[in-house]
Amino acid sequence: MTASCFTHPLDLIKVHLQTSTSRKSALHALRTVLTDRGLLGLYNGLSAALLRQGTYTMTRFAVYDLAKEQLSSNGKKSLGPWQVVVATVLSGVAGGIVGNPGEIVNVRMQNDQALPTKLQRNYKSAVHGLVDMVKTEGIGALMIGVGPSLVRATLATGSQFVSYDIVKAKMMAEGCEDSVGVHFAASFLAGIVATTVCSPADVVKSRMMALVRTEGAKIPGLWQTCRSIYANEGARAFFKGWVPSYVRLCPQLVITFVIYEKLRKSYFAHYKS
Repeated sequence: MTASCFTHPLDLIKVHLQTSTSRKSALHALRTVLTDRGLLGLYNGLSAALLRQGTYTMTRFAVYDLAKEQLSSNGKKSLGPWQVVVATVLSGVAGGIVGNPGEIVNVRMQNDQALPTKLQRNYKSAVHGLVDMVKTEGIGALMIGVGPSLVRATLATGSQFVSYDIVKAKMMAEGCEDSVGVHFAASFLAGIVATTVCSPADVVKSRMMALVRTEGAKIPGLWQTCRSIYANEGARAFFKGWVPSYVRLCPQLVITFVIYEKLRKSYFAHYKS
């Protein structure tokens, strides 16, 4: 949640690029936001972003660490390939389901200012968005786009956590101390892997969640959305917003993992001694 306070403007630009077919670059999207809403427009939907991190990311961290602890109970420090897969899938599925409502509100609030005035939802906060969704679209609306959310959450866990653990372990095996420098380098490289792996699922998820639903209209599914993006915009569209995604994710992961490592060390020092 601390990291989101720093990186939210970059996440907003990324969502604008992923959900629009007219914005050609991150700079174009940035100019549009500043022109339409001013500087504070870059923080549109911050409450939803905090809700998302407090549900989605928290769950992924918790389940991934718990799964690693349970699967490595045989005394081995490192996990085998199948154990890593199990831990990744479990944490990704749990995070995707728990965090999906917050993810929807986050995407909608960030994308709202890009819509025509008559189609804007004008959520006042994350809580107001959740209540309004249930009232106008039914309880099922909280699971819109859950398919790509689960795929993305699993890919994100695998590409972020696993690559971070691998790089950190390699650096420490070469004699580096478990320090902030190691955490910074490992999370920096993990950001490159995660951005590339997650981009297609992220684009599809954003499109499905940002879609304005009209009464009686059929909601396009996962594969229909994929086909539509490919047919209308080509394969490169699945990587729209890669640059702002990485520019956002790199500091996001650096801040997240550095704080996480500090909290974990503090926990073990005070409660596991």
